[in-house]
Amino acid sequence: MNLLYPPRLDKKAVKKSFNRSAQKYDQSAILQAEILSRLIERLQYIKLKPTLIVDLGCGTGQAIKKLRKHYKKANVLALDMAEKMLFCAKSQYGLLDKKWLVNADMEQLPLQDSCVDLLFSSLALQWSNDLEQTFKEFRRVGRSGGLLMFTTFGVNTLKELRASFAQIDPAPRVHQFMDMHDVGDLMLSAGLSQPVMDMEEITMEYEKFSDLMADLKLIGATNAEKNRHRGLMTPAKLDRLRKAYEQIAYSNNKYQATYEVVYGHAWFPGVG
Repeated sequence: MNLLYPPRLDKKAVKKSFNRSAQKYDQSAILQAEILSRLIERLQYIKLKPTLIVDLGCGTGQAIKKLRKHYKKANVLALDMAEKMLFCAKSQYGLLDKKWLVNADMEQLPLQDSCVDLLFSSLALQWSNDLEQTFKEFRRVGRSGGLLMFTTFGVNTLKELRASFAQIDPAPRVHQFMDMHDVGDLMLSAGLSQPVMDMEEITMEYEKFSDLMADLKLIGATNAEKNRHRGLMTPAKLDRLRKAYEQIAYSNNKYQATYEVVYGHAWFPGVG
């Protein structure tokens, strides 16, 4: 633990949220599925012959079949802190396949040094309390010449919802996401090699405000800050939030929500 920067996230709350949403997660994770597909496509331009792949923060395991198809000779280990997500991910393996499933936190990987050839992670790093230490952990388990490839949400994600909440409640209600450049700097600080970062913004549209809020809840994207407001949203406060949102991001009879998608990759250097 970094004593200068104590843990910001309540990991028990994160785990509880994703366990609760596991069974119905894929019904609302349309954006997550699209981002995963775009990340998988990027593997086509990188020469790599991995033996062991770790799908970090695997969720319901939607990447497993795609990774095994792309790297037919590799074993894919699915790792997630929410055990109910792993129960869903198990079904993504073939009936007779060995199931590589690990229930663990990305900040303390139960893996030996220098064993992973490809550490693949789509939309999980935003749940790290200490991203620099997490990258150091990735470097520890990464085999020389191996690759870290990931997506995470950037600082402008859900900016409309954050601005709307600010008008009715000073307490943090929306997860705080990191700036892309800070993520790149932390990779360098952790000793990862040749980091590359880029981003794109994707706008989702909802006909009803309740649909937007329900989506966020179902995919586990609730605020897990330790100093978050723990009171329930009353109908009156929710209505005030909707009205504030309409002043900020309501157009053509649709509620708009911005997601800043950050893509990154870096190589694992040699020992020492």
